[in-house]
Amino acid sequence: MSLPMAQYLVLFAGAALLLPSAWGYQEEMRYPCAFIDTANITGSFGTDGSYVHNWTVIPRNLVAAYDFVIENGIRVPAAKHLRGCVCKLKPCVRFCCPEGEIYDLERRQCLTPSIDHQPPPGQTHFEVQMLNGSLQELELRSRFSIYVDTPCGHMKPVTKGSEYVHWTLHENGTIAHRGHIFSKHYCYTPLLLHNASASSFSWDWQPLVCAPEKLHFVLGVREWTYAICLLISIISMVIVLVVYLMCSEMRNSFYGVAIKAYTICLIIGYALLGYLTLHNPATLSKAACRIIPSLTLMYLVLSFYILSFVSFKLYLSFHGVVFTKLMFWLIFTPIVLIAIGWSFFVGFSHYGSRLVFGGDTCWFDPRNWSIMVYLFAPVFVACAISGFFYILSLIYISEQPEIETEKSFESIEKNRFKSFWKYFGYTALVWLVCVCSFAFNYYRGERSLHNYAVCFCMAFHGFAALYALIGKNQQIQNFLRRIDNDEDTCENSVPLSSF
Repeated sequence: MSLPMAQYLVLFAGAALLLPSAWGYQEEMRYPCAFIDTANITGSFGTDGSYVHNWTVIPRNLVAAYDFVIENGIRVPAAKHLRGCVCKLKPCVRFCCPEGEIYDLERRQCLTPSIDHQPPPGQTHFEVQMLNGSLQELELRSRFSIYVDTPCGHMKPVTKGSEYVHWTLHENGTIAHRGHIFSKHYCYTPLLLHNASASSFSWDWQPLVCAPEKLHFVLGVREWTYAICLLISIISMVIVLVVYLMCSEMRNSFYGVAIKAYTICLIIGYALLGYLTLHNPATLSKAACRIIPSLTLMYLVLSFYILSFVSFKLYLSFHGVVFTKLMFWLIFTPIVLIAIGWSFFVGFSHYGSRLVFGGDTCWFDPRNWSIMVYLFAPVFVACAISGFFYILSLIYISEQPEIETEKSFESIEKNRFKSFWKYFGYTALVWLVCVCSFAFNYYRGERSLHNYAVCFCMAFHGFAALYALIGKNQQIQNFLRRIDNDEDTCENSVPLSSF
């Protein structure tokens, strides 16, 4: 196996994410009722196979072991626990807050109302429409199972225009208005409504429905600037790749192969990142919304661990350790496999109650810290590894006596060391700006992973590669001088036809 195969290994590494997993999903169990109609009865005592929960006997056929919970309308894996279909035996009524408190629609939490208004109504009695159509004031606990909780983090009332709708609670537990049935994912709260005719305020019970917070796609000047800067960096990396492919001294050296593999990773990773920036997630399929960001993550993470590999290789070179093909592949292949495994893991992981990829956005959600955990944390580990070998190399160089005539091999390695670490310093600076910009946007409440500082740093990253990997590398400069001299020789020669 030849050394250039490392580039092909990087190119086709992403194919592993497209293959179906070796294990199949088991067929989903059939539960006796919907999750919203259940209650956690773990720890409840049983009689003759039945369970007693809040003085309600639940037969065994209405009890099942659940391995998930529903949070904000999303199914989230959880430890196995028993749940009973309480609402099938006794209609359920859900209140958002304990008695004496109201749900604040702006702060999205339960608060005690101010003393300027009359206290909110109690939860013991409620107006209920009976099966015969009559309205009666009933004691709730004698007819219904009472729950106090908000099914979602963000609740909102259902209005008709700007006016609230008068919803009616029925004897069977349903909430309706003129034939329209209210969602089961609700909770009641008293709201203070203004009575225009009487010029007064009064409390009214209103059911609140789950309002999942959507992250709207925006394609503005900042997004286009970011994509253009990524394109500039891609073009710069392509130039570096072409020069390293043309230079015979670099083409088959371990250092040259690693740099070429690195540039391929960044070219593909930045191209996919630009694609995700310019495309609305709503236009992508669910599969594409997982595969494309997983591939992007894989190439970006892999690029940093290739830099760690190069720093390790340079450290060994100063100690006279000669790399063999077997050593190269024994180190390089696990790095690729780790990047593939990490991307595959992230693609099927949840952060909180949301999928990391495949939700409102096909890339990391700027409303949480998932990008810090799944992208910036692995990058930080790779930078720490590289920094460790950089310090060891500096210690070794400082301990060596200075001699006037150095061997060409040592001179080449030291030049590679200097040019590589100049580039690594620029790269670390660029990604540090990305981390700080995300943290700044997060604390300011801006729903974006980048700003104009990140945009210009992406373009700077490409120019840094040209400056450090080409401009400061002796072997590359000698190669370019030879090409320039050959062109000058051709221009100064006299054609044979003139004699």
